[in-house]
Amino acid sequence: MTWTYSGNPSSSNLDAVRFLSGDTDSSNQLISNEEISFLLSEWNSDTYVAAAFACDAIAGTFAAQEDSSRTVGDLSISTQYGSQAQTFLSRANSLRVQASRRYPPSPNFDNTTFDGTYTFSIGMDKNEQEI
Repeated sequence: MTWTYSGNPSSSNLDAVRFLSGDTDSSNQLISNEEISFLLSEWNSDTYVAAAFACDAIAGTFAAQEDSSRTVGDLSISTQYGSQAQTFLSRANSLRVQASRRYPPSPNFDNTTFDGTYTFSIGMDKNEQEI
């Protein structure tokens, strides 16, 4: 499994997903390039939705680990995986909200992709059987 980040999210969808999900620290790699590529293919290259699901996966990894605390003399070390999981779940929710704002609902049911235009016509709100 590989991990790369150029530091320029506009250069590739992979970097955009890393930037949006917060997985940009090479010394703390959270999700692989292959996993991001899978998410991008599953969500039609929508970086915001793919990043939200990447955050869900990262949160799952943290949630599966147990919080721990160790003390030796005056030295104390603790890990808070539960709070890290919650942080990534919150980020995932925020990314989903941002994704929904990028593509508002369209009343144009004949068009499968939103292109910024709406098609309205007389009788469009009528039941097909009434026409």
